[in-house]
Amino acid sequence: MLKGALALAVPTIPGQELTIDEGSRTAVLNWESFFEDTCWFNASFSLPNFDILETSDLENAGYMSRILQEAHKIKGRLPFNCESCHIRTRLDFHPEWGLGSSSSLINNIASLFGISAYELFFNTQKGSAYDIACASARQSLIYSLEESIPHATKVLFNPSFKDKLAFVYSGQKQDSNRSLSRFFDLGGFHEFEKGCISKITSEIVNTTNIKDFNELLDEHEEIMAKVLKLQKIKDSQFSDFPGSVKSLGAWGGDFILASSETGFKNIQEYFKNKGLKVVFPWEDLVLSEAL
Repeated sequence: MLKGALALAVPTIPGQELTIDEGSRTAVLNWESFFEDTCWFNASFSLPNFDILETSDLENAGYMSRILQEAHKIKGRLPFNCESCHIRTRLDFHPEWGLGSSSSLINNIASLFGISAYELFFNTQKGSAYDIACASARQSLIYSLEESIPHATKVLFNPSFKDKLAFVYSGQKQDSNRSLSRFFDLGGFHEFEKGCISKITSEIVNTTNIKDFNELLDEHEEIMAKVLKLQKIKDSQFSDFPGSVKSLGAWGGDFILASSETGFKNIQEYFKNKGLKVVFPWEDLVLSEAL
């Protein structure tokens, strides 16, 4: 995607909500982030500059401050009707899972300020912004980034063999910025690979059987292994898996897609035996397609 290749992206059922209320302190934004009933991050920012006053996590607060400052800069004014406020966010998934906690946050902040989520993303982040497209999508997308302009086209991707697919959390949270830097430093992605990846994406959308689907996943993995000069995750960790294993997002971390004719229960059992207990069936994680 970073070089303009077509990619298939599916939005997830779990997401992130943001609510805002009036606060009691003058010129202060109080922020709390929750997962289930646990507050995993909190901070207070001065208004209107969003300087950090206090926080439970300085790195996260610094990131949040930059996003809010840029949103304010784009909008030109605060979106709040009061001099102070209290914002709460709630994740439907564990913040370590890499399911879009950052992209859904940027989407929500952009919505709060009434600005473009893409503009806020590109002004503050590296990457293709495919996850920004997914943050507000209700069905699968074909996404591409051409000359820094994002393009997202709705597609119907509801595979008949979805009961033979699973999303597995690898337990290895990836640093997206580090992965992006590695990709650009290698410089091994050219028009030929771009064309191959785009062709695979188009074929995957129209695939009607799992055998062809797995062959396309394996071909995609082979190309990216050569580009990134990294070993395929199946070869390095799951060589005895009876099917295909596809890295998702930044290679080597977060979630992987496992596809096997043996079905979900056997896939789940296989990965549990490998010590990976977070295994989702397709229908529990992917937002239902609009028919």
